[in-house]
Amino acid sequence: MQPDRRRTVALLALSLAFGLIQFDATVVNVVLGSTARDLGGGLGLAQWAVDGYTIPFAALMLLAGPAADRFGRKQVCVLGFALFALATAGCALSPGWATLIGFRVVQGVAAAMILPSSLAMIGELYPGAAERARALGIWGGIASAGFAAGPPIGGLLAASAGWRAAFWVGTPIAVLAGLAVWATVPDSPRHARPLDVRGATIGAAALALGAAALIELGQGRPALAACLVMATGIATSAFLASQRVARHPMVPRGLLARGPFRGAAITGLVFNFALYGALLVVGLALQQVHGLTVLETGAAILPMTVVVALGSTVSGFVTARTGPRPPMVAGFACAATGALVVAVGASHPGAIVTGMSLIGLASLAMPAMTSVALDAAPPEHAGLAGAVLNCARQAGGALGVAGFGALYNAAGRTSAALAVTFGAVAAILVVGVVTSVGATVPGEQEVRSDAG
Repeated sequence: MQPDRRRTVALLALSLAFGLIQFDATVVNVVLGSTARDLGGGLGLAQWAVDGYTIPFAALMLLAGPAADRFGRKQVCVLGFALFALATAGCALSPGWATLIGFRVVQGVAAAMILPSSLAMIGELYPGAAERARALGIWGGIASAGFAAGPPIGGLLAASAGWRAAFWVGTPIAVLAGLAVWATVPDSPRHARPLDVRGATIGAAALALGAAALIELGQGRPALAACLVMATGIATSAFLASQRVARHPMVPRGLLARGPFRGAAITGLVFNFALYGALLVVGLALQQVHGLTVLETGAAILPMTVVVALGSTVSGFVTARTGPRPPMVAGFACAATGALVVAVGASHPGAIVTGMSLIGLASLAMPAMTSVALDAAPPEHAGLAGAVLNCARQAGGALGVAGFGALYNAAGRTSAALAVTFGAVAAILVVGVVTSVGATVPGEQEVRSDAG
């Protein structure tokens, strides 16, 4: 195979890695209603089915990224695919919530192995700023196609064969993607760096306790939530202390000191906080408040996910010509407007579909913020840079699911509750506009000139 063609096939295989992760995120949100009807339980268990995946995904990326740099990015990525395939089959076979959530945790571990290593390999394949931005546009587009496919496929499968079928479909995709990466992606140079297992463990505990506090508060158990908040504070303090004294902290101190990288990480957290929280709440509201079937819910969310796919693809090419700031600001501004549309029209499914479609334009920011993070990091920390960015994103997603789910539940799970929740989503997205404006990117002019 010719080198250029091999590189293109490798890019498509690596993009499919993130596409599978995105597919799994949205397909679960759509089938939660039918899963709850089959297994019993309330909103709290449904939130844990989502956060059981996102918490280890977020927390362990800071360990998996350096592990990929040390042991081989391709090897770690392919091993992650194998684990993901096994865990996805386990989810499909789960007899109850405990088993399902347990396998979701394993899926999160596997996703943490896949994502930072695949992102670092794209950076190696496309070292130039402009060509990397275009490659990230393709990566974001394929990834977002998986995001878009989740609701209709999940709704169709759940309606025709039950919610378990929505998990079964991911197993062969994981196997094929792993084989494609193994066959097409060249081996990466390895960079020996000690792994901070203790820091990763404490960080995961802090994130899990924080999400649990929000979920329990929304379930009307303030005493337990208060205890969890205290435990979260203790775990967070322990994590920060461990990083101050560690000889090799999870994140090199100089990396977060870089303004563009820090701004990209904060923006990524805001992005997933709003998007994942909104998806959980709107999927439940369309079925429980407006009486839509699981298939109709998937169809209602489809326009939003299609917009996400298109926005991610366009963003890479816009970023190559203009720099990352314009698509980041535009994406968050459009999304904030969409959240306000949902808040105002919460009693009308048509307004919800329209508003969610506008929220999908937040995807304009995703390849742009990724480009900022990779450009700001030194080459030897490419895997770690991808890990930190996506750790921030998935931590935001876990907290968004817990926080907005708690707000929606506490407000009564009605149209009025949906309006209140999306008013809060709009406020968070405005924060994204501010962080995008504040992220100064010294290399923007170089990107523009390289793009021609």
